Amino acid sequence: MTELRHARETYELRGLIFQAHNELKAGWSEEVYHQALHSLLRDNEVPVASNPRKSIFHREHEIHTFECDLIVWDRIILELKALPSTTFTAAHYAQIFSYLKCWSKDLGLLVNFGVSHADIKRVVWNEQTLAICENYDSLKSALTQSDRTCLRRIRRDLLAVAKQYGLGYPETVYRKIVAVEMQYNGLDCQCNVDVPAKWDGKILTRHASDHLLVENKYLVSVCALLEQPAKYEFIRTKTFLNHLGLRFGLVVNFGKKQFQIYGVNPE
Repeated sequence: MTELRHARETYELRGLIFQAHNELKAGWSEEVYHQALHSLLRDNEVPVASNPRKSIFHREHEIHTFECDLIVWDRIILELKALPSTTFTAAHYAQIFSYLKCWSKDLGLLVNFGVSHADIKRVVWNEQTLAICENYDSLKSALTQSDRTCLRRIRRDLLAVAKQYGLGYPETVYRKIVAVEMQYNGLDCQCNVDVPAKWDGKILTRHASDHLLVENKYLVSVCALLEQPAKYEFIRTKTFLNHLGLRFGLVVNFGKKQFQIYGVNPE
């Protein structure tokens, strides 16, 4: 049987978490439980950092600042919640994965104080070897030599980001890093592209999308922490290509196990 990571420490932590919950019961805000557990940890001489912050920089640009709840023994990250349900969502797991990756830790605990008995989930993090999947079949027939050259440059920068940062961060982080990398390498990359919603030849409104527009040719959707990009990502990228009068799109996923690039056309 494989030994649990940091078994002694997590056993002690679970006892302190249950103690905090038993004294306070359910119904308080996350901050109340945070303060109570932080106090218990210090009283029991457990080394703890409360609300530590860490920033990611790329090409001297500050991309994002992470702030987790607690780091104990400089080994385990605790993310505290006060949820009325016992079910943690995919977003909660994605959040703690990002923290574990950012601080280079291999174990986190998701803790929910909002129910009748404190719910604790172990979250293990292993940095994975980068696997790459690419498919440009939907673009090939329409690409000119100039379009191919542009696609090669975009692909180069996407792969550079994937190889440097790996998988595990949220899409907002990757989107910013990709934009900075492309701009650094001389590509015209626009963020938060306005897409005109057209009806009967008229513009109803302009929709602020989270796509990147590269060289006024390629519309790029950036996803993260998915097994596969959702079908909706391909559908909305096609829609936006049509309303922008563009021929080429890319759906990029810094996924759970793979880095993926898929070509998308407006057809």
